[in-house]
Amino acid sequence: MEKRYKVVFVYPDGHIEEIEELFRNGKDALEYGRDLLAQVHNTEGVLNRREIIDIFDERKTVEPYFMIVEINGKKYRLVYDSKSGR
Repeated sequence: MEKRYKVVFVYPDGHIEEIEELFRNGKDALEYGRDLLAQVHNTEGVLNRREIIDIFDERKTVEPYFMIVEINGKKYRLVYDSKSGR
């Protein structure tokens, strides 16, 4: 069975999205994750500049990050976490 790779993304509000697309190699998954992370950082920067987020809002945010999971048959293995860079 051929290995596939999946991106799992954690957004600033804490929700987790498992990206539906399967990648044939880790390099493509990494590029996709980095692109998505850059988009989220840019969006968050725009929202913060417009002061849409109330300073008294008690919702906690997390630093967005992504993980890459290798899928080999029925086995799943974490191969990359953008928080640690490996």
